[in-house]
Amino acid sequence: MTTPSPAARPPPAPSREAELTRAENELSTHEAKLAEHLARATAEASALANRLNQLRAAVARVQAEPGAEALAGEQAAALEALTVPVLDVEASREKALKAREAALNARRQAGQEMTAALKAHQEQTAQMTRAMADVETVVRHHVEAAAARTRAQQEAQARAQQEAARARQAEQARTTPQSQGTPVPPGLMAARSKGTPVPPGVPAAARHAGATATTDGMDARRNGRVRMHTSIDMRSDSNFFTGFSMDISEGGVFIATVDPVPRGTQVELDFTLPGGRPMKVTGVVRWVRESNSRTPELMPGVGVQFTGLPPEVASAISSFVTTRDPMFFPD
Repeated sequence: MTTPSPAARPPPAPSREAELTRAENELSTHEAKLAEHLARATAEASALANRLNQLRAAVARVQAEPGAEALAGEQAAALEALTVPVLDVEASREKALKAREAALNARRQAGQEMTAALKAHQEQTAQMTRAMADVETVVRHHVEAAAARTRAQQEAQARAQQEAARARQAEQARTTPQSQGTPVPPGLMAARSKGTPVPPGVPAAARHAGATATTDGMDARRNGRVRMHTSIDMRSDSNFFTGFSMDISEGGVFIATVDPVPRGTQVELDFTLPGGRPMKVTGVVRWVRESNSRTPELMPGVGVQFTGLPPEVASAISSFVTTRDPMFFPD
């Protein structure tokens, strides 16, 4: 069995409403033409009656002339036998009018019923919309509350991990000898962790323990570089910084120290990250933060920009700065 092509398929059957509309239009056109014919027939009958009356009057005048009695009498008899036909369509017109009135009443009644059904449907739809909106509001509140609980749990876990990391680093700092062999007093560690001024009475050597800059005269004369040592952890004032590029490999490190080191000084830097091995890099002093009595909470120090940072060192630094955001300072 073959499927007929689209051109050979029969057109879709018209809907009942479209068929009724077409029939009503055709009937209206036919009624308009019929009304024209009826008006023309009525006018012709009226003209014919006037003509018959005029002809009867003319025959009567002929009868009054001598010698024409017989002819005139025959014509008069023929005219008297003629009658104008009557076009009686009133009964049919009345019947049609009543049918149209009945149809209008039926359509009017149907329209009222459909209007009532539409109103009831709209009310039901509005009620359903309101009910769904209420449920959606409750669901949204539950989803937002669940998301808030999840965020709170994640933040609490992150804080716990950070506290644990700080505790491990503090324990490691207590058990690991400082680069200069001088222990850091608790007061100095607390001052650095809170960003407050160094307590008075702390020995000068202890002030620079864990973040010092020492100059070896013989090394400086031999290679023109200053050797610096620092220990970087979560609470120390020393921290990595980035320049305008936001790339740590093009950035450097801030070393908290009160020893003056001029800008442009070439340095060899030794530092140790929490839980990591000691690292050696080279750099140059790009900026200096001097001690200021108006901002005692800011530790003095120098910003050393890396020069030729090895990839493995850059990777270790990048891993560290994910737990402690780097400083931002222009070169």
